[in-house]
Amino acid sequence: MGLPFRLFTAAYTFLMMSIALFILTCGILGKKIKGRPLAVFCISAQVLQWLIGIVGPLLILLASASDDMALSPAIDILTYTPVALILGWQLAREFRLPFLHTLTAAVLGTFIANTASSVMAQVVERYSPLFDRMYILAFVLLYIPYTLTVGVSWFASYILRRSEFYRYFSALFRSRTRAALILVVSFALMCLMPLLHTFFPDIDPNVAYGILFYSFIIVGLFCIQFVAMYTAGQDKIKAQEETILQQQAHMALLEELQQEIRAFRHDVTNLFSGLTLQAQEGDLAGIQEFMKRTSGYFDEKLGNEIAQMDGLSNIELYPLRSLLTTKLAKMRQQHIKGVLEVLRPVSRDQAMDADDLLRAVGILLDNAIEAAAKQDGLVHIVLLQEEKQLYLAVANNYDIAPDMAALARKGYTTKGSGHGTGLSSYRRIVARCRGCAMRTYLKDGMFVQELHIPTI
Repeated sequence: MGLPFRLFTAAYTFLMMSIALFILTCGILGKKIKGRPLAVFCISAQVLQWLIGIVGPLLILLASASDDMALSPAIDILTYTPVALILGWQLAREFRLPFLHTLTAAVLGTFIANTASSVMAQVVERYSPLFDRMYILAFVLLYIPYTLTVGVSWFASYILRRSEFYRYFSALFRSRTRAALILVVSFALMCLMPLLHTFFPDIDPNVAYGILFYSFIIVGLFCIQFVAMYTAGQDKIKAQEETILQQQAHMALLEELQQEIRAFRHDVTNLFSGLTLQAQEGDLAGIQEFMKRTSGYFDEKLGNEIAQMDGLSNIELYPLRSLLTTKLAKMRQQHIKGVLEVLRPVSRDQAMDADDLLRAVGILLDNAIEAAAKQDGLVHIVLLQEEKQLYLAVANNYDIAPDMAALARKGYTTKGSGHGTGLSSYRRIVARCRGCAMRTYLKDGMFVQELHIPTI
């Protein structure tokens, strides 16, 4: 075969593997395949694989000279790993997901794609007839298997999306320990085939061989999904426990409001007894003063509670309503004045995932409660549902003004050692929601944090 044909064949196999890997990784993440990111990745992977293809033979010669064939699987791993890193980094930017999440998906996709292509190539080589012409032989042993790999990858990606595997897969990354563990397991699976070829070089690539490696794929995915489902179940139980606590806080607020109304009714009865006497005596100035005092008394006793109840009833997203109820109850326990303004009904159709929204709002409220002034503490919450976005603002007064420049640094805190992760988590949540924006500033003695969330 001539050099141009050899180069074209190598480029074609690299291209098919890049497409297969991109399709599989998107399927694992539950994302749609987009043309522009696919083209960028194919070009990047093509360049990288050509560079490794030039360096690889030199390493093989070195291994042969030293009679150490253990370096051969290292060359395969050296090829797989940087390609997975590039794809993980690109998809993290494209879909605004954590890099560890997309990198793990890319490593797992690499394992599936390479296993599928290797098995098909070796099975075809085993059972295909021999040809005298090298061009036909290359077509059968390279073009057909690598083309079929793309088809298999697309089918696998379709199944993964239809089964909503990405939901369980995403649940694994709510803990850094679990995320690191699943990355290590996926990397071990990716290295499995090169290591087996090293320790068992005389493996016969027959049907049993193919079944063995496809079994690795199925068992690996099954184990990952089982762990992910268990993790998601534990998170769901925890969320249900938090919901119960929030409902209890909501009921406590209703009971407190009911008690306030009863006390107010008793006080008003006594006040009106005095008003009757003033009316009989024709004391108009006294009556006006009475009405002014009664109005202020009403606002002090019931006005804020009723305004909070009205605001909470305007929130259609029940978990968010329960969260705000819980935090308002916590403010009352700590003698912090909580003011809630919900200017329009807040719909459920927000672009940010509901769990992420609750985490983000919870972080903002916890920070505001902890940072509020020790004397006459005030936390002001505003929700404004507009046509295309939800505007959220949490403001609190303070004893010492925060360092606005230092807030941008990772891990910054005024609470001492062991704190400072809340704002980092909050920034990560906002970063992975497309179209979301945040703003932090000081105004009129208040520390204000704004969040803009697009509406679906």
